[in-house]
Amino acid sequence: MNTEINVKVNYVGFTRRTVAEVLDYIIFFFPLFILYIAVSGNHEVDNFHDEIKQLTSPYTIFTSMLYTVLEILMITRLGGTPGQLLCGMYVKDANTFKSVTLMQATIRCISEAALSFVFLFLIDYVSQWFAILPILVFIFAIFDQRKQFLHDKIAKTVVIDYKPS
Repeated sequence: MNTEINVKVNYVGFTRRTVAEVLDYIIFFFPLFILYIAVSGNHEVDNFHDEIKQLTSPYTIFTSMLYTVLEILMITRLGGTPGQLLCGMYVKDANTFKSVTLMQATIRCISEAALSFVFLFLIDYVSQWFAILPILVFIFAIFDQRKQFLHDKIAKTVVIDYKPS
């Protein structure tokens, strides 16, 4: 039995994905910022950056791990993060266009976080010249036929406009 799927798939581009990412950070990190101010007793926003810099390791590790776990669960259960869903995009398996598995979501999110940390580490501690690496990744994603970023290629996922039937 040979079944072909002739469906026009609209892959989501760089701009909408960036908007969704910004929305996710606002939705996730703004409440954490308010909670930090409430708990720390520090009501001056100017000191926030200095205090976070002193707490860089524990704060960054905790929030990054929490964000990654929540992102994995949301992509697996809902098909995307709140920002992605608000922008009308869904993360799907690259071959079948079905919902991603827990393993795919885990690989996608952890590879995205790992790549971000590697880029930031290289820029902060090795050389400013490594700032070109994320730009190259973005350029490759812009010109990719399926508009996949590196973490999408690693996890074999795509981000598409999708209206469930």
